[in-house]
Amino acid sequence: MQDLALPALAGGEEGIVVAPTGSGKTMAAVLPLLHRCLEEAWDPLAILYITPLRALNRDVDRRLIDLAESVGLRVGLRHGDTSQSERQRQVKRPPHLLVTTPETFQLMFTGHRLRALLRSVQAVVVDEVHDLASSERGWQLSVGLSRLDHMCGRRVQRIGLSATVGNPADVAEWLAPGRGKAMVAVAPRETELTVESEPPEPQDEIGAVEQALSTRAHATFRRLIRQVEATPQTLVFV
Repeated sequence: MQDLALPALAGGEEGIVVAPTGSGKTMAAVLPLLHRCLEEAWDPLAILYITPLRALNRDVDRRLIDLAESVGLRVGLRHGDTSQSERQRQVKRPPHLLVTTPETFQLMFTGHRLRALLRSVQAVVVDEVHDLASSERGWQLSVGLSRLDHMCGRRVQRIGLSATVGNPADVAEWLAPGRGKAMVAVAPRETELTVESEPPEPQDEIGAVEQALSTRAHATFRRLIRQVEATPQTLVFV
């Protein structure tokens, strides 16, 4: 996945990165942006990382702080619970990368000092983009991103991240409409499956009559009960 995403994003391409949770897609998106921030001397505020969940952006923030500070860049966190003193610090000494929510991103357009900061944004990363694309929050975000482009007077790179999206091409077009090639990097995932068929046993004949089931169905349920009792988690498709 990194082999597909890193060169494309480092070259300024836009789109979504689709890969399983824990596969490193966040770093695949952020690393090339931090590299460009250093190489091209981007002024802060240079990168917005928009995530729909406040709890999630606290977790993302911890990982990004370590990564960014290791190369001398600052990361900030801004949402509804951010203190006024921290908000003021972010205006006086802007971070290079700001982790925020869609709602707080919209509010940043209302203050003249924050609008001035937004004019320096070079790239926007939208996490959990599949949750936003089909919702009212998503369309509000889309309007905000268009407004950001207009205010900056140039194209701001847009990158979406998702672990589960059934229509990646459509979501990529929603995120970056009419902007040439929208990158979609899908990481292959290998899963080992074991298929077993439980053969009926003599007791299944009696149980099937009592439960009004076929003998094979009773054998299957018997195996399922044994599996559920033996393992802490079982996913059953009916």
